[in-house]
Amino acid sequence: MAKAKTWTVKVRRATHTVEVKRKPWLAIGEIKVDGKLAAMFPAKALSIGLFHKQQPFDIAGQPCVLKIKPGMWSYSYDLYVEGELVEPDTT
Repeated sequence: MAKAKTWTVKVRRATHTVEVKRKPWLAIGEIKVDGKLAAMFPAKALSIGLFHKQQPFDIAGQPCVLKIKPGMWSYSYDLYVEGELVEPDTT
Protein backbone atom coordinates (compact mmCIF):
# COMPACT_ATOMS: atom_id res chain seq x y z
CA MET A 1 0.00 0.00 0.00
CA ALA A 2 1.25 3.47 -0.87
CA LYS A 3 2.32 5.66 2.00
CA ALA A 4 0.60 9.03 2.39
CA LYS A 5 2.45 12.33 2.67
CA THR A 6 1.00 14.83 5.14
CA TRP A 7 1.24 18.50 5.97
CA THR A 8 -0.14 20.44 8.92
CA VAL A 9 -1.35 23.82 7.70
CA LYS A 10 -2.68 26.78 9.67
CA VAL A 11 -5.32 28.79 7.80
CA ARG A 12 -7.38 31.52 9.45
CA ARG A 13 -6.42 30.47 12.98
CA ALA A 14 -7.45 26.87 12.38
CA THR A 15 -5.11 23.94 11.89
CA HIS A 16 -5.80 21.58 9.00
CA THR A 17 -4.21 18.31 7.90
CA VAL A 18 -3.53 17.76 4.22
CA GLU A 19 -2.90 14.18 3.10
CA VAL A 20 -1.80 13.07 -0.36
CA LYS A 21 -1.92 9.43 -1.31
CA ARG A 22 -1.29 7.77 -4.65
CA LYS A 23 -3.29 4.66 -5.46
CA PRO A 24 -1.22 3.11 -8.26
CA TRP A 25 -3.56 0.16 -8.83
CA LEU A 26 -6.33 2.68 -9.65
CA ALA A 27 -3.97 5.17 -11.37
CA ILE A 28 -5.30 8.04 -9.23
CA GLY A 29 -4.06 10.26 -6.47
CA GLU A 30 -6.16 11.81 -3.75
CA ILE A 31 -5.80 15.03 -1.80
CA LYS A 32 -7.68 15.01 1.49
CA VAL A 33 -8.13 17.95 3.84
CA ASP A 34 -9.08 16.97 7.38
CA GLY A 35 -10.01 13.50 6.11
CA LYS A 36 -12.36 14.78 3.38
CA LEU A 37 -11.62 14.44 -0.32
CA ALA A 38 -10.58 17.84 -1.74
CA ALA A 39 -9.26 16.81 -5.18
CA MET A 40 -8.14 13.89 -7.31
CA PHE A 41 -5.44 13.73 -9.96
CA PRO A 42 -4.22 11.17 -12.49
CA ALA A 43 -1.37 9.14 -11.00
CA LYS A 44 -0.28 7.16 -13.99
CA ALA A 45 3.17 7.94 -15.37
CA LEU A 46 1.90 8.48 -18.92
CA SER A 47 -0.87 10.84 -17.84
CA ILE A 48 1.50 13.14 -15.95
CA GLY A 49 4.45 12.79 -18.29
CA LEU A 50 7.93 14.00 -17.58
CA PHE A 51 6.86 17.46 -16.45
CA HIS A 52 5.47 18.72 -13.18
CA LYS A 53 1.72 18.81 -12.83
CA GLN A 54 -0.16 21.18 -10.58
CA GLN A 55 -3.43 20.32 -8.87
CA PRO A 56 -5.29 23.31 -7.38
CA PHE A 57 -7.63 22.98 -4.39
CA ASP A 58 -8.50 25.09 -1.38
CA ILE A 59 -8.34 24.92 2.38
CA ALA A 60 -11.06 26.96 4.11
CA GLY A 61 -11.26 29.24 1.08
CA GLN A 62 -7.49 29.74 0.75
CA PRO A 63 -5.99 28.76 -2.62
CA CYS A 64 -3.55 25.86 -2.56
CA VAL A 65 -1.55 24.04 -5.21
CA LEU A 66 -0.07 20.56 -5.01
CA LYS A 67 2.90 20.23 -7.36
CA ILE A 68 3.26 16.61 -8.47
CA LYS A 69 6.69 15.49 -9.63
CA PRO A 70 6.91 12.02 -11.14
CA GLY A 71 10.10 10.06 -10.63
CA MET A 72 11.34 6.78 -11.99
CA TRP A 73 9.57 4.63 -9.37
CA SER A 74 7.66 7.06 -7.20
CA TYR A 75 6.21 10.55 -7.00
CA SER A 76 7.16 13.53 -4.89
CA TYR A 77 4.91 16.40 -3.90
CA ASP A 78 5.25 20.03 -2.86
CA LEU A 79 2.38 21.89 -1.22
CA TYR A 80 1.90 25.64 -1.68
CA VAL A 81 -0.65 27.63 0.32
CA GLU A 82 -1.21 31.16 -0.97
CA GLY A 83 2.00 30.80 -3.00
CA GLU A 84 4.14 29.82 0.00
CA LEU A 85 5.86 26.42 0.18
CA VAL A 86 4.74 24.39 3.20
CA GLU A 87 7.15 21.88 4.71
CA PRO A 88 5.74 18.34 5.06
CA ASP A 89 5.23 16.66 8.40
CA THR A 90 8.01 14.33 9.49
CA THR A 91 7.18 10.76 10.34
